[in-house]
Amino acid sequence: MGMTKANLAREHWVLALLFVTFLFGVMLYLYYFYPEERIGPKQPIYFSHRIHAGVKEISCRFCHAYVDRSQNAGIPPVALCFFCHQYIIPGHPQIVKERWHLDTKTPVPWVRVYYIPDYAKFNHEPHIRRGFDCVACHGDVKKYDRLIQVDFKMAFCVDCHKQKNGPLDCWLACHH
Repeated sequence: MGMTKANLAREHWVLALLFVTFLFGVMLYLYYFYPEERIGPKQPIYFSHRIHAGVKEISCRFCHAYVDRSQNAGIPPVALCFFCHQYIIPGHPQIVKERWHLDTKTPVPWVRVYYIPDYAKFNHEPHIRRGFDCVACHGDVKKYDRLIQVDFKMAFCVDCHKQKNGPLDCWLACHH
């Protein structure tokens, strides 16, 4: 008893359907369930928050010293890096590149990671005084080598202010 042409054609269609279903399943897995590799923009000088804040457990405030007394936490001055890197891996190519910026007084063209719209004003100081942890807005930066870009939207701030009983007066709080 051999296979008829009709049975053979039916078997090919079943195999093709199974293959297409398998491919569709793989695509769904890759799109929805595959672990997302969240990585931020490449910076001109490699800097890892995972190493500095995570492994080395350096406090955010060591580098971002103005966070509790200024509107902006600010990008640390390159000279601060050499508090440690004057002694620790000073010959590493990235540290040498950073040393050039320090010696020539050339600003490092960092790629911006956190965005707040121009029409909104944000001040770190009152948030720090109320005891909010940096993680609340910036995420767990200790996990990342390259910070993920975040474009803060008004809903993010309003939701937090509602949850924490913060001021909701738009013109006095943010849009001044």
